[in-house]
Amino acid sequence: MPSKNPDYDLVALGGGTAGLVIGLFGAQLGARVAIVQADRLGGECTWTGCVPSKALIASANVAAMTGRTEKYGLPPAGFQGEIDLERVLDRMRVLRRRIYEDNDSEERLRELGVDVIKGRGRFVSPYELSVNGHTIMARHFCIATGAHATVPHLDGLDRVPYLTSEDVFELHELPHRVLVIGGGPIGLELGQALSRLGSTVTVAEMAPQVLPSEDAQIADQLCARLQEEGITVLTGTTVSAVRSIGEVKQVTVTTQASTTRIDVDAILVATGQAPNVDGYGLEEAGVAYDPSRGVTVDRYLRTTNRRIYAAGSVVGRYRLTHMAAYEAQIVLRNALFPPHVKADYAITPWATFTDPEVARVGLTEEEARERFGVNKVAVFGHPFTGVDRAIVDGRDVGMVKIVCTGRRGRIVGAHIVGPSAGELIHEYVLAMKKKMTKFELAETIHVYPTLSEGPRYAALAYVEQQIASGLLGKAARLGVRVERALDSGRRWRVR
Repeated sequence: MPSKNPDYDLVALGGGTAGLVIGLFGAQLGARVAIVQADRLGGECTWTGCVPSKALIASANVAAMTGRTEKYGLPPAGFQGEIDLERVLDRMRVLRRRIYEDNDSEERLRELGVDVIKGRGRFVSPYELSVNGHTIMARHFCIATGAHATVPHLDGLDRVPYLTSEDVFELHELPHRVLVIGGGPIGLELGQALSRLGSTVTVAEMAPQVLPSEDAQIADQLCARLQEEGITVLTGTTVSAVRSIGEVKQVTVTTQASTTRIDVDAILVATGQAPNVDGYGLEEAGVAYDPSRGVTVDRYLRTTNRRIYAAGSVVGRYRLTHMAAYEAQIVLRNALFPPHVKADYAITPWATFTDPEVARVGLTEEEARERFGVNKVAVFGHPFTGVDRAIVDGRDVGMVKIVCTGRRGRIVGAHIVGPSAGELIHEYVLAMKKKMTKFELAETIHVYPTLSEGPRYAALAYVEQQIASGLLGKAARLGVRVERALDSGRRWRVR
């Protein structure tokens, strides 16, 4: 590094979640920090991901509830005419702007001591970043450029208008018929929301199940619920061709058994994301990367240039907002305060915000059996049809499932499909983090009636099995016999 004093202690290239965490917390720690961002701060989460999608989902869920009022003993309700999508999205935009101004705005960052440099940054050497013709030097950099929606190479798709998660929120009218290509979290969340607002939705997924990364039993329960709502779900299905006939998009879908044509008014492509690595001068900086997998980092989140770190979706391990924030904290620690610490991904939760929600932490049943052996894994579960609060709320679809191994039944995975699964999963996250036993989880007092009894009942299933297998039963019977013997002795002494 040249003898010139660096301009900053740490510079984040990218103003999404990882960059914002580095800027905000770095400034609070007294470091000289800057964020380099070409356009508005906030990243995908604020503008095209978490925030707008959850606002849309909230409106869609209210719309769905109006069709179920009789289920709750109320008069029939409903809408007069079609839903005005523009009003729904206007609400979303107001809330999105509010969250941006409260958390991510340039003005707020500057007030907190963060330098915001507007422009596209590009490395010109292993220790220099060029922005708007000016060169910035820093002790450390963090690449936090995020990811973008990917579009598969399908015959004819490049000649037909289509939507992705990046522009679906710019719609002005609700499409009558929608094909969602991709049955992952983004496709299912947006597909269900559009369906509940009035679109006829078909989801096409190449894998044998929706949510291919989830436990098969959990994914199947969600799929069944989506189909009950009227969404057509096609698994093991490939979109082979697309063409436009006037305003209608004709889509050819192929399975092992047949080929079918579907006519739709809109196509939503939700097939995943790819890291933003092009045009940042990573080669000049000596930073290795893969165009599809992202920037190469070690366990300390250092790139192949030890002065440069990377965090968030550009790393590609977990493209989740909360993981971007976690990784940014690791970068801050390692760049500013040695000794270095490793990123720990052993207990990483995530959720899909459909209705019912899906949440997961740890291994699936199949993954656990592959790792530990078929006979060394036990699975316990409890349906929400057995949780009183879920019953009275009319939200008793789904189940809790825990995957255990070892003599003491260590929890290695937890899966929930059901109401508020994204909230309930944290009980298992904490239990796994603190290495709690299922006995400790089962004996913990939970408020009645709450949905949180579902995770507790799944742990109780382990206790019930131990009783049924005779282990606890024998101990209990022995305790009873001892107590009776003691009682007999007491009576003898009284006489």
